[in-house]
Amino acid sequence: MTTFLEAAFSAGRPSRRRWWRRALGGLLLYAVLEIVFTVVDFAPDALRLALLVGVCVAAAGLVQDSLADAGPAWTVQPVQSLVPPGSDARLAAYVRLIEDHLTSRHPDGGLRDRLVALSDGRLADDLAGPPRRLTTTQIDDYLRRIEDR
Repeated sequence: MTTFLEAAFSAGRPSRRRWWRRALGGLLLYAVLEIVFTVVDFAPDALRLALLVGVCVAAAGLVQDSLADAGPAWTVQPVQSLVPPGSDARLAAYVRLIEDHLTSRHPDGGLRDRLVALSDGRLADDLAGPPRRLTTTQIDDYLRRIEDR
């Protein structure tokens, strides 16, 4: 059974050596403060000073450890494109637009507006009015008329 400290110092965590260096640094800081306070004739309680130095060194060490790791612990998978490599993204968008129009319960004006825009307004009279379901034959006819311009 592992103790809490052993779990804290396990893989992926700061090494024991780093904490030993911090403890030695804390001892050195305590000794320097004790000498300085003795020279200036200030006599703080030794136990309280040791506790204050220990808490400050531990807090500084924890803050340093938490800010040291800049990246996530997991690997990030790249996002795969919806369009296979070498395909035309614009063509795929038009195909989706037509498929959505043909399979929707209530046709919207998306395909109609796109056909009018592609024809530079020449199909505006033919496609005027509320949105209606176009058959594949009608769509094919409109596309041929756009290509023939």
